[in-house]
Amino acid sequence: MQIKDIILKIEAFAPLALAEAWDNTGWQVNLGQKTATKILLALSPTLDVIEQAKKMGCNLVITHHPLFFGKVTKLSSDIFNNKVAIEAIKNNIQIYSAHTNLDKTKGGINDCLAELLGLKNIGVYGEFVRFGEVDSIGINDFVQNVKQTIECDKVKLINPCKIETVQKVALCSGSGSDFINSVEADVFITGDVKYHSAIEILDKAVVDVGHFESERVILPVLKEILAPFECVIAQENEPWEMV
Repeated sequence: MQIKDIILKIEAFAPLALAEAWDNTGWQVNLGQKTATKILLALSPTLDVIEQAKKMGCNLVITHHPLFFGKVTKLSSDIFNNKVAIEAIKNNIQIYSAHTNLDKTKGGINDCLAELLGLKNIGVYGEFVRFGEVDSIGINDFVQNVKQTIECDKVKLINPCKIETVQKVALCSGSGSDFINSVEADVFITGDVKYHSAIEILDKAVVDVGHFESERVILPVLKEILAPFECVIAQENEPWEMV
């Protein structure tokens, strides 16, 4: 499999020009290899993901989250992302990331999440946020539907104004707290809602489904986009458990 052809497919779907200026979309570890034996798709470049790549014979890992943010001044096994890079290099594994461009693009993560949740008349606000409508449904039933659809055991429901019925829905995958007040909606769906963001919510309900849960919907889509290249999806979990 020619790596240039793999990357061209990804960038045709999620153009680099869509990435935010602060983002580090693109190559994270580029060893100059021209061909790929097998591709491992993952949300995050972790040591466990690299170990899975080793075991499955994948020499190319494509992730959503970049390995590096900010300036890299040294490679040290004492620094987590450095340790991941070192392990990848030792095993001739290259890493490529599609981050905010994959969030924004048509058919990307936010569009996938909106379609998966059955939103109708989907619109876009400020590139990241998607909004639309569902058939009128009680808030409790709506939350249960979201949990089943996204396959998560628990969510956080923030409902200070006691919304009872849901029809207008907005969402932003990952950490979308900054956009909660950007659009009119009965419910806003996102992940990583912090305490101080939660106490400032006044005019809508918010369902925090989790960062990981809201973004993993893209991995089967990426696999389909990259067909007929041989891809496997990594086994990943949240970095914590509820006890």
